[in-house]
Parts: sequence; C-alpha cells; structure tokens
Amino acid sequence: MPSKTRQRELARLRARREAERRQIRRRRALLTYGTLGIIVVVVAVAGGVLLVNRPDSKPSASPSTTSPTATTVAPTGARIDAPTAPATVACGGKLPPRHAHPTSKTPPSGRLAAGHTYTATFQTSCGSFQVRIDPSTAPIAAANFVSLARKGFYDSTWFHRILPGGDNIGVIQGGDPQGNGMGGPGYNIKDEPQKGKPYTKYTIAMAKGSAANSAGSQFFINTTDNNKANWQGAYAVFGKVVSGQSVIDKIGRTPLGGPNGDSPQQAVWIQKLTIKES
Repeated sequence: MPSKTRQRELARLRARREAERRQIRRRRALLTYGTLGIIVVVVAVAGGVLLVNRPDSKPSASPSTTSPTATTVAPTGARIDAPTAPATVACGGKLPPRHAHPTSKTPPSGRLAAGHTYTATFQTSCGSFQVRIDPSTAPIAAANFVSLARKGFYDSTWFHRILPGGDNIGVIQGGDPQGNGMGGPGYNIKDEPQKGKPYTKYTIAMAKGSAANSAGSQFFINTTDNNKANWQGAYAVFGKVVSGQSVIDKIGRTPLGGPNGDSPQQAVWIQKLTIKES
C-alpha cells in the first residue's frame, strides 16, 4: 500500500494533467469558435455587399430601336406648282399664293397696237422693276409676252435660272410655271432672228431650246452685255428695263448652286406682273 506522500504526489500529478487537458480543450474551443466567427463575419459582409449591389427591381427591357420616319413637308402656296423652288425666299420676301397659269394650244394671233406704249411692271421678292416693251424687232414675242402677262400667267413664278456674269454670260431667267425649265404655255411661237448686237445689258428676250420655233413663255433679262456670246441672234429681244435696274442687279447676285452652278439657292418670286398701255 502506497504511503501518504506517494498518494499526494499522484494526486497533484492527476490534477496537473487534468488542468492541461482543460486548457487544451479551451484552446480547441476558442480556435473552433473563432474560425466559425470569422466565417460568419465573412459571409455576413459578402451578403451585405450582395444586398447593396442588388438592384431594387428587375432591369427594364431594352427599348426597341426603330429608325425615325422621314417626314416631307408638302409645298404650299406658289411652290405647289413649282416644288423645285427653294423654300427660302430671297431678299426676306414672302412666298406668294398659288396662282392659276392658263394654257392654250395656239399662240395669240394679235399684235400690239401701233403708236401705243406698253410697260410691264414686275413686283418681285427683291423689289420692283419696269420693262418697256418694244415690238419693233420682235412683234410676235412682244405680243405673246403682253398676252400672257394680262392673263396672269407670270404671277407666282420664280427666276429658276441665273447665270452670274462676270467674265461669262449674265442673265436671270424666268417665265416657267413649273419652275424647272420645262414648263410653258402649251404652245410655241415662231423665231424672230435678231440682227446687230441686241443682247445689251438690261434687255429682255425670249428663251428657247436648240430646236427652231421652240420659244413659249420663258424669258431672260441680260444682267451684263452678252453680245460676245455665240447666240447668232437666236433669241428674240422685245424690250428693255427702264427702271429698277438695281433690283435686276440684286437678283443677279442670288446665291447659286446645283450641278451646273446656275440654280438659285433662294427663290426670287414674281409676285405679280402687270401691263400698262398708254
């Protein structure tokens, strides 16, 4: 039987070993719970990040992408009959109303009365000017122009072609109800060949095609002396501008463009053309 001393030593040894076992268990517990705590914290943080970044609602469907439909504004007023005319009116003028352009299958047969004076007044977007009609060298063209003007044929038409002059030909051309160089009164008049040098500045003459007897209603006013042009007297001169020459010059300075450089980029309209006989 062990002595008392031996018993006390064994008791202390057991107590020390038990204390060591408890310390090891506490360390393991702390390690286990600490790891779990870290995992919980990480998960919580991650979860918090996910909640913060999650959208409040589902994203809406992407809007359908459709090309806008091109809209064309229909011409109004005088441009209904001459849709190629620029929408911008030159010199700050206004677009004139639509106006009837009567046509006929046969040209007028009458002539202007001898001894009478015929003055044509052009009211345009850029101002007014007057032309004294002279039937002495082209009686057919003179009578035709006066007849058309009295019917209102030239009202609400525009100067659809302009040559700027300078070192080249200078004219302003109008008298086409279609406004594209293709319109006319429905008939043609006979040619009246000119002699000498008729195409001086501010004279007015009938426009025509290359074919014989192809003039109708279109005319041009010379904005420079065009006698150097090889026209060989083909265009019948029937009058000259006697007042408002500065308006002719202004019209001749209209900005130009187009493939041939003779298409006005602003429309100079003949609002009204009247004839005074005296």
